[in-house]
Amino acid sequence: MPSNNPEANSGPGLRLEPHPERWPGAGKIVVAFSGGPDSVCLLHLLVECRPEGRLLLAVHVDHGLDRGSSRRALQAVEIAETMGVECRVERVRVRRSGSIEANARRARYAALAGHVEAQEILLTAHHADDVAETMLLRLLRGSGPGGLGGIPGRRNFAGGWLLRPLLRWRREQILAYLRAHGLDATHDPANDLLSMDRNFLRHEVMPLLHERFPGCINGFARSAALNQSAAGVLSDLAAKDVVQARKPGPRLDLKALRRLDPFRRSEALRSWCVSNGQSPPPGARLDEFMRQLEHAAEDRHPELRWDDGRLRRHGDAVWLDHIEPADQPWSLPWDGRGTLVLPGRSGTLHFDGNRPDLKLEVCSGGAGERVCPSPRSGHQAVKKLLASQGVPPWLRMHWPRLWWRGELVAVGDQWLDHAFSTRLQEHGCRLVWCSQLCDLVTS
Repeated sequence: MPSNNPEANSGPGLRLEPHPERWPGAGKIVVAFSGGPDSVCLLHLLVECRPEGRLLLAVHVDHGLDRGSSRRALQAVEIAETMGVECRVERVRVRRSGSIEANARRARYAALAGHVEAQEILLTAHHADDVAETMLLRLLRGSGPGGLGGIPGRRNFAGGWLLRPLLRWRREQILAYLRAHGLDATHDPANDLLSMDRNFLRHEVMPLLHERFPGCINGFARSAALNQSAAGVLSDLAAKDVVQARKPGPRLDLKALRRLDPFRRSEALRSWCVSNGQSPPPGARLDEFMRQLEHAAEDRHPELRWDDGRLRRHGDAVWLDHIEPADQPWSLPWDGRGTLVLPGRSGTLHFDGNRPDLKLEVCSGGAGERVCPSPRSGHQAVKKLLASQGVPPWLRMHWPRLWWRGELVAVGDQWLDHAFSTRLQEHGCRLVWCSQLCDLVTS
């Protein structure tokens, strides 16, 4: 850990952790460059010690949240250029509803991801004081070990990696470094707004903690490291619990989940969401969803929605789904040749064997549909056929319907009209539907 004396760390003794020679990949190094003191310090150090042969690129994200943002973007470009580094400006639109801080962060990382390719690195200038502030924010929001692990020093990002090589540095050491090297930096007035939670902690709470507990930053850093280790152990356990509870399709067995204690059940659901490419649901709302799972009657269907995901109970399982724009009905003509690619999650259709001469209409699901799989059973409601296989209501429209001569002759490749099926057999032909949804009728 660098010395607590800023002047003692203002010269060549300061180091990036880990050293750039041990960084992964072989492509360019992208620096998230606000032009503030932290990113200026990081960029200056990189100019001095980046691995030979690796291109260095600074990217400034202009959030456009105040009138001075364009001016600061130009200043950032000028500062980077004085160090001999190209700086590109990305202008983003930040959603004004909800948390401005969270929305700006999402927009910023989405813009930065556009500059990182496989085997390349994005660097951010987070430091030890940021770790402490992040831990306090998450503690106040009721986070568990994962959230209280602070800010990870390395993670996968956009096909490459995101590294934070200043996490062992203090803010005062960074400022001392800039003074020692005569470096200029911009100032974002948004960092002074006490209406923002992080700024309130930085300007009002942290000075009191430093005065009463001079070594508190070191304590936060150690606690973060311990929580990261604990979170790793819990992550392994949660992954095993998910394997034990997994059922075909995007669902987990409810009975298996109920056998877990509440904490393990919560960790399993969070792990499952992350492994499916979604952010985990907020902790307090997940707790309420689990309470509903525990006590809701069998005919009730608890549901939890958050930014990009949705958990809901149906039958004996908990289902995970992406929140998407409202599904629109669709219809496609098809002569049966080749492979027909269907909209959304409906997959593809093709015929194996000697295709008969057909003029088909392939559609999404609708109301009141009936099909006749067998002469003895007569026409049956498609809704009941799908429900009998446990297909939840929100997925039923994605089963493709094939119409021929004004008659519904197939629902996916599971339910075929008897006469249509006989015609295909006579030609040595088979209808094949390929979709992840097919798994839902094989259990």
